[in-house]
Amino acid sequence: MYAVIDLEGTSGKSGTERIIEVAIYLFDGEQIVDQFISLVNPDGTRIPPFVEKLTGIKNKDVVTAPKFHEVAKRIVEITKDAIIVAHNAPFDYRVLKEEFARLGFDYSRVVMDTIPLAERFIPGLKSYGLASICENLNLTNSRRHRADGDALVTVDLLKILLEKDREQYIHGTFLKQPSATGVHRFTEQITKLVKTTGVYYLFDAAGKVIYLGRSDQLRVRIDRHFLATSDKALAMQKAIASIKVETTGSLLLAEIKAHMDLKRLKPTYNETVDKYQLKRGLVAVESDNAILWDIQPMRHQKPALQVADTKEGLWWIAGMCLRYDKSPEDLAVPEHVKMVARNLATLKRNHDQQKAVSMPSTASEQIMQLAFPHSRIILVDKGANPGEKIAFLLDNYQLIGYTKVDLMSDLDQWDVLNQRMTTIPANGYLTSLVAQALRRKRLKVVQPR
Repeated sequence: MYAVIDLEGTSGKSGTERIIEVAIYLFDGEQIVDQFISLVNPDGTRIPPFVEKLTGIKNKDVVTAPKFHEVAKRIVEITKDAIIVAHNAPFDYRVLKEEFARLGFDYSRVVMDTIPLAERFIPGLKSYGLASICENLNLTNSRRHRADGDALVTVDLLKILLEKDREQYIHGTFLKQPSATGVHRFTEQITKLVKTTGVYYLFDAAGKVIYLGRSDQLRVRIDRHFLATSDKALAMQKAIASIKVETTGSLLLAEIKAHMDLKRLKPTYNETVDKYQLKRGLVAVESDNAILWDIQPMRHQKPALQVADTKEGLWWIAGMCLRYDKSPEDLAVPEHVKMVARNLATLKRNHDQQKAVSMPSTASEQIMQLAFPHSRIILVDKGANPGEKIAFLLDNYQLIGYTKVDLMSDLDQWDVLNQRMTTIPANGYLTSLVAQALRRKRLKVVQPR
């Protein structure tokens, strides 16, 4: 039995994408015997404009749709004992597993990707995207980029592939590979890490780290390396001899450790971009004896604060306008004024009106006094074990180190924590990571004694 599936999602970086539509056709090799189609409420995640345009699914359409936990049981039931089939299956299967992992459920099925099978049985096409295959095989898809339309035409493609497979390659070889079964030589080692946060290291036979990453769903993230079928992924799979996992509990600590170790170890298979999840910076620009704020890509300049994207940067500028009682024209470069004004209006609606404070004279102090309530501060996150906390120490608005804390009475003891902490050299990027985590309410503020 084949569960032919297609998902539409919110897009975004890996691990954050949410499902907005799901379609599953249960196919017995000859005909469809069951189906499940539903919009899905992405639970607070907005659908970006380009996804709305591509799919036709708008934010207003999913407001009353069931959330994933409400459709999860039906998905489990219709796919039970079936082979998951999708065009570019690693994507759909990863997003599906991540949704289940958020519920604490380890969703596991045998997976069939129709892309490599189409390349084998229908050679010579210029492209193996679904639209290209439909055009070459004269398959009709009246609802492109909708889950039901794309899943239904994938059923038609599957029929053709099964008919062409006279040597029984699919069931004899393809479905026994790790990319299909989801089972690899490290599965048992990581089986309990579904909702575990930390850093992982992949070693070659010589003991060299060839890849490292961090995640708050370590099992799902590590499995992805063994489910991928690209040439690079297959080469790395062959080179991996062992795995080490370091649980942190704190996602911020995992991000900090991964960044430092990527710079120090320079693993063969990591990309340069893996070091940085904050890819833009807030840069102060002199204009008519005033300081205006711009948001620029990270190159050689040292920004006052690094941010994930332009959208996040605009919120920081709006926050400075609110804190220092300034207009967007006073603080933003002209191209950002309109969006900062919109964000400022939202902040004023959602925050109690507070007395404005005097504006610092330097750009660095302007943003840092907004980012952190005090120049010397302790920020607390959860640890890896019950009762354990992670304390991050900042002095003069800069991250200087971190330490694990078991006794709650120690959390405000600056001198004690300062002696015990693992020191971090001055690093504006890591301080920016802390600022982002605090803004997103992932950390608790403690005023040191």
